[in-house]
Amino acid sequence: MTAPGLTLLRQLLNGALPWQRTLHLAGIPQGRLRDDYTAAAHLAARRYPGLYPPGRLLSPPTWQPHLFAVGALIIYADCLADVPVHQHNRAVFDAWAEQVRQGLATGRAQQPFLRAFLHTAQVRPVAPSDVHDYLAGQVGRLGLTGYATEQDHHDNNERSNMPAARILLAACRVPPHPRNETASRLAFDAAQRWDDLADLADDLQRGLLTIPETDLLHFGVTRTDLEAGRDTPAVEALLADACGKARAAFHAAQAALDDADPAVQFLYRPVLMLLSQAMKGLEHQGAALLRPSPLWRFRLSPTQLIGDTLRTFHHRLHLT
Repeated sequence: MTAPGLTLLRQLLNGALPWQRTLHLAGIPQGRLRDDYTAAAHLAARRYPGLYPPGRLLSPPTWQPHLFAVGALIIYADCLADVPVHQHNRAVFDAWAEQVRQGLATGRAQQPFLRAFLHTAQVRPVAPSDVHDYLAGQVGRLGLTGYATEQDHHDNNERSNMPAARILLAACRVPPHPRNETASRLAFDAAQRWDDLADLADDLQRGLLTIPETDLLHFGVTRTDLEAGRDTPAVEALLADACGKARAAFHAAQAALDDADPAVQFLYRPVLMLLSQAMKGLEHQGAALLRPSPLWRFRLSPTQLIGDTLRTFHHRLHLT
């Protein structure tokens, strides 16, 4: 095997280290704190079982506990905010958000995954202001029923996603350069647009429509048409337009990644690679997007998968 091949093999084996060894390499002290990070990792694995194994295999061991701690915070906040419109309870979210704010000041918390996150916030350059902004952004999602315009959609994503992106980059000690923030913004936008389409039917049942009202007016479609799952030419055209915007967002994100630091490319490219394949499945569903489905529908592109995988390995080699 060639020297580059041996190096790549060592990197892959290193990424699959036992969890306790990973915690050690990341500098997590023995004792309850390791249990807290383990709880955070379990939370992330339960919510995103398809993303957890690649994260364990490919991510640098020094990143992994901190990535899962940030991920657990985001997942828990999302669960509190992502409830049917008529069931949302601002008081429940506010009470938990106050625990986070108090934890930032004291370093103490009751929830194990939150204790892990607070430790990450202490040992990594996470700005408390970004955590406060993130919580405020999630409050804006409570009771949300839809967007009047594309700008409203953009502004909401900016408030709810960009603080999370800054926290994520800080947890990986990525320099806060404008090119890195631009790549993060576009990557989160692409992922959000995929999520909007993948969850379109479920969101409608919860009382949320993520396609802006101006787009409905342009295509002559009503919210009732979508809620009823009507398969009409106008509905098909509307959904095709939404898919087109999402596909354009993926292209923009991938182009921006080419200019970002290797750590940023490594962080986002595997996720975009996976979601881009899932996006191909959504693009062929048409009005079936209005019917709930528990499955991700993939339409694999071997050329793109191979190219993005090689780029991921390339940037992985530059991180150690």
